[in-house]
Amino acid sequence: MTEGEAQAALAGIALELVSIADRLQRIHDELPPSPNREAMWEHEIPRDVATEIYGAIECILADHLEVVIRDVEGASCVTARELLDRFHRQR
Repeated sequence: MTEGEAQAALAGIALELVSIADRLQRIHDELPPSPNREAMWEHEIPRDVATEIYGAIECILADHLEVVIRDVEGASCVTARELLDRFHRQR
């Protein structure tokens, strides 16, 4: 596989990841909130399944998937010139 082929594959993966992020966001947005969500987050009462799903999706999107998408998109279009410029700026 050439670098160009790898970058094209990464661009396709980035699109798939964005689609997954959109699907997760829709689930998050359409899931009815538990009336006791705040108390659950404050550990006053046990979490219910809906609150666990809601929190997991928030964490996945904010802490993980956004970073992965950014990194995959960056790798899919980075050039040797950009890498050389970055190297010189960091020295």
